[in-house]
Amino acid sequence: MGIRFTGKYLVGFIALIFFVHECHDWAHFVAARLICGCWGIKSFDNWTLCDNCTGDSHSQVWIWFAGPLVTYIIVWLAWWLMSRNHTIKQQSLGFSLLFATIPLVRILAAMAGGGDETYGLRQLFQHDDKSNNHMVALAGLLVILLLTAIPLLKAFIRLRGWKEKIILFPLFLVLPMFIDKWTYIGLNKLSASGFLGEESLPGVSILVLAWSLFLMVVLLLTYKSMLFFLQPRRETRSGRN
Repeated sequence: MGIRFTGKYLVGFIALIFFVHECHDWAHFVAARLICGCWGIKSFDNWTLCDNCTGDSHSQVWIWFAGPLVTYIIVWLAWWLMSRNHTIKQQSLGFSLLFATIPLVRILAAMAGGGDETYGLRQLFQHDDKSNNHMVALAGLLVILLLTAIPLLKAFIRLRGWKEKIILFPLFLVLPMFIDKWTYIGLNKLSASGFLGEESLPGVSILVLAWSLFLMVVLLLTYKSMLFFLQPRRETRSGRN
């Protein structure tokens, strides 16, 4: 397969990275409301429980799992779309969806003993004396590797040329992590300045809501470009002078 890079694709893919990030965080935020019975606060890349949360520690664990659940649904939807029995358009969309979830972030966080998945497992299984701390961290890492390795392998296989495998695969794996991090650092600084800081929804500023709506608009305008990223190679005519 060839690769079709366009400016419109890059804009759409970057918007998709942020949109998946927002879906992950909104899942945490809404789950916290359902379990706690009150709204917390959602910023750009963080969320907090409300002060009067009524959920116990065992029910609160589902707040931590809600975001990863949404992320892994997208990961495995991408895996399904990249199947050979689907069209090139579907495979192209699946490829972009997979890397928009930034799987490397989840793997690296688990390797450091952190991340939503590991924290949730700690609440469920970690002993009070933390004697099994490393075992829980290892379990979190294994869970994430099991959920991401097969889709990543399929994406690697979909890149037919070795130049694409060696160059593009690492780029798609690593660059979204930095794009996401640097952008949200800037957005958090803008939020801290008080710009559009009034609440639009309980616990959500106008700026945060406007960002989510802006991403939806950008995706509506650019999503078609993600249907043509993976392109079949054109056959050369034999016998042509």
